Amino acid sequence: MQRPGWFYRLVLVSATVIWGGNFVVSKLAVGALHPVWVIAVRFTIAGLLLGLAFFPRVRRCMSPALLKAGLVIGFFSFLGYGSQFVGLSGTTPAKNAFLSACYCLTVPFIWWLVARRRPTARNLVAAAVCVAGMALVTLQGELSVSWGDGVSMLSALLYGAEIVAIALCVRDHDVITITVVQMISSGLIAGLAGLALGLPFDSQVLAEPSFLLQMGYIIVLGSCYASTAQNLAQTKVPPAEVSMLFALESVFGTVFSVVFLHEALSAQLLLGFGLIFAAILVSELGGIKVSKEKAAPRG
Repeated sequence: MQRPGWFYRLVLVSATVIWGGNFVVSKLAVGALHPVWVIAVRFTIAGLLLGLAFFPRVRRCMSPALLKAGLVIGFFSFLGYGSQFVGLSGTTPAKNAFLSACYCLTVPFIWWLVARRRPTARNLVAAAVCVAGMALVTLQGELSVSWGDGVSMLSALLYGAEIVAIALCVRDHDVITITVVQMISSGLIAGLAGLALGLPFDSQVLAEPSFLLQMGYIIVLGSCYASTAQNLAQTKVPPAEVSMLFALESVFGTVFSVVFLHEALSAQLLLGFGLIFAAILVSELGGIKVSKEKAAPRG
């Protein structure tokens, strides 16, 4: 069934709502278990659950080419999450959130490099406005640069690479099956990294109801639903637009922090929200105009 473009963009926005809440829940979860093990548990269990739920489909659609594509996406997914958490240990949470979310700047250029599609002036203007908005949302006047800031900036590049990898891989394969491979491979890589680095794993937290509820949200909504939603939408939405819509994660994350963690809502935050929404409008309205021009009959 052919669906309109706005449907897939709405699916992406729904994922950012989930990830916005995921940011708040993850802050609680990583306080009980090392972040690398949270990644390992999150993606391995999510992949297994999704695989079991759609087992006949996964078995039917699995192929060597799909397995390879899923492994590539899973590898970049682990690198993005892993580098973000490493950067967090050397900088403030606000700066880490801002710098790692700057993939809206990196995606157009990575896409240009691998797909030979030059970013438009609209892409660049929208990305610059979006970064300004995210800076207002996440930064509070901390302008010094540390090694953690550098690693956080690297995570923006790696997250951008993941978005581009998804765009290149999902169109030729079944979305559910490739998402299963992506998540299991990312989780297993994280587990191997945890073992290789000798990171502590406190198994007792697995029996704590609060931790199980947090991981339930992260696994079922933040991974099973949101990752599948992203992969599905990226079959129809260009990578540069995807990265712009993903900036809403910082908006929803801040809103949930205000509601549930009682953070203050300031004029700076509201201005930042406004710039992010303006950037998305610049990106999306320009995309609609281009689509109409391509669809118009020649006279």
